[in-house]
Amino acid sequence: MNIFLGYILTYSYIFLVLFILGILKTKGIIKSKTSRKLVHILVGASWFIMNYFFKTSIHIIILPLTIVVFNFLSYRFNIMSSMEEEEKESLGTIFYALSFTILATISYFYPLFYPYYGIGIITMCLGDGLAPFIGHKFNKYKIGKTKKTYAGSLVIFLSAFLIITLFKIYYNLNLNIIKILILSIISIFLELFSKRGSDNLTLPIGLALLTYVLESWF
Repeated sequence: MNIFLGYILTYSYIFLVLFILGILKTKGIIKSKTSRKLVHILVGASWFIMNYFFKTSIHIIILPLTIVVFNFLSYRFNIMSSMEEEEKESLGTIFYALSFTILATISYFYPLFYPYYGIGIITMCLGDGLAPFIGHKFNKYKIGKTKKTYAGSLVIFLSAFLIITLFKIYYNLNLNIIKILILSIISIFLELFSKRGSDNLTLPIGLALLTYVLESWF
């Protein structure tokens, strides 16, 4: 029963977010970019629902895998305009759900990896979701020839630092301030050099794996 309820609540939450933001976008209350980034942030909270109901059962793989399929169909046929770019240049929505699936699969076969799964996903959702909002305010200060801004990268750094610290406390991880600073700095580069939304893969997966290595081996 709890598993069934977990599916119902997770799907309901995700599609409610997409539906509401889709309406707000259609009515012109929020811009397309704002809609996509709010989806990026809010859908990430589904990790906490899945964490509560599914733990490290096979369901943490099944559910995001179905979202990968849905996001691919939405990308091709524009089912959910609230999360799609009009130009169709980015595969970010597909990569977003795929990163959930990959990290969930690692956690299923190796349950000790679960905290790092959470660190990678929540940092991606919060940091990469908020960065454009802040970066837009200071868009004159770009990093080299990239479209990224120093302000946006600072948001990534602060988000990673906050999330890693909270997970360290909750899961009692072997991470001191030096390790957390190193990981937070690395997170900037994992997000910085990306194309077509690939940061939705490099940031969560890269940060999760590097946090595991740094916490477990050093």
